[in-house]
Amino acid sequence: MSAPKTTFHFPLPVLVGEGKLILDAANAHPELAPRFKAGFLANAVALLGTVKQQVNDQKQKRGNVGVLSQAQLDEIHDFQHLVHMAKETAKLAFKGQPVLLSQEFLVGVNQPNDLQSQLARGRTVLASIKLPANADAIAGQGWTAAETTALAAVITSIEGDKTLLENAKGASLGATGTRNASAEQLYAALQTVQHAADLQWPETDPANAEVRAEFRFGKFPPKHSAADEPVPPVPPAPPVTTAKP
Repeated sequence: MSAPKTTFHFPLPVLVGEGKLILDAANAHPELAPRFKAGFLANAVALLGTVKQQVNDQKQKRGNVGVLSQAQLDEIHDFQHLVHMAKETAKLAFKGQPVLLSQEFLVGVNQPNDLQSQLARGRTVLASIKLPANADAIAGQGWTAAETTALAAVITSIEGDKTLLENAKGASLGATGTRNASAEQLYAALQTVQHAADLQWPETDPANAEVRAEFRFGKFPPKHSAADEPVPPVPPAPPVTTAKP
């Protein structure tokens, strides 16, 4: 099982860099504010800071996880993915119950980020899934006993791998699911800003070209490079005909 993917296909540093330009433009044009819900821009800026910090943390800690084998990293990612999906399932099952979600499923609790802390939170989530009082609601959102068994098994496997635990000490193993979820939310917020700007300053008016450039139209989201595009087939040469005598 692999970690959840993002729906966009460019590096996170690009998302952060372009995101800052787009949000700076939005804040520089107060006439755009009525198109957003209260607090939208402030939340988007905070989200940008979160993703930027996650990118920086990942760069700083990459060397620490280099001693882990690919199989160990895959196992950690499987564990992180299952915990992430368990939380997402709980959010659907217990919508409108923030206290239960926070206390029993630790929704919104993602720190500290060392492996032992993540395992402790994983055990809490697993125990909450197993509670008879939660079973029906969880099952009603597509979670099966197979996922519960898989989560229990991967926790037991990681906890039993003393080499993995020793090598992971001091490394901040950012949860891919959490990081990707934040990036997806930021990407969606940037799309909202661009859509609002498109309504405010439509492309049909040439006078809007300068302000539209501030919102990175044509630059974000980035298009595939020419090297990524398939080479179109060469059309066959027309048949050679000769004039009849």
